[in-house]
Amino acid sequence: MTEGRDYAVETTDKAHERAATVLAELVSVASADKVYSEPVVDGDRTIITAAEIQTGMGFGYGLSTGTRLAWWGRGRRDRGEGGAGGGGGGGGQASGRPVAVVTIDPDGVHVQPVLDRTKIVLTALTALGAISLTLIRLRHAGRRYTVGGVE
Repeated sequence: MTEGRDYAVETTDKAHERAATVLAELVSVASADKVYSEPVVDGDRTIITAAEIQTGMGFGYGLSTGTRLAWWGRGRRDRGEGGAGGGGGGGGQASGRPVAVVTIDPDGVHVQPVLDRTKIVLTALTALGAISLTLIRLRHAGRRYTVGGVE
């Protein structure tokens, strides 16, 4: 029984270490050199791009040791079999997208946002759908419906 428990604890410890390593790698993505590009100099003009970096991660693991029980009728009976088990899982994601272009020239510093047209259109369609559903519900809010002449 202790062999199974030791194996489960060892496996869970390895999963915890692996999750900590992945988390450290995801956090390292959000450093300043990833957010701002290397400056590009063109004559008296310097151009720097800025990006939005997003990371996400989730993981879980568990460990259980104990005695296996057999159910008989209303009572339970100890079969004398020990057991141990553990497991875990997780996942992570990192993404980035450009959000602005910074231009430095003799006239000053200029920041021009980078617009994501797809995101704007999807947001507008979602808002339009929500407004339409709300208006339809408001129209029918005061009506009573009958089924087969019964309210």
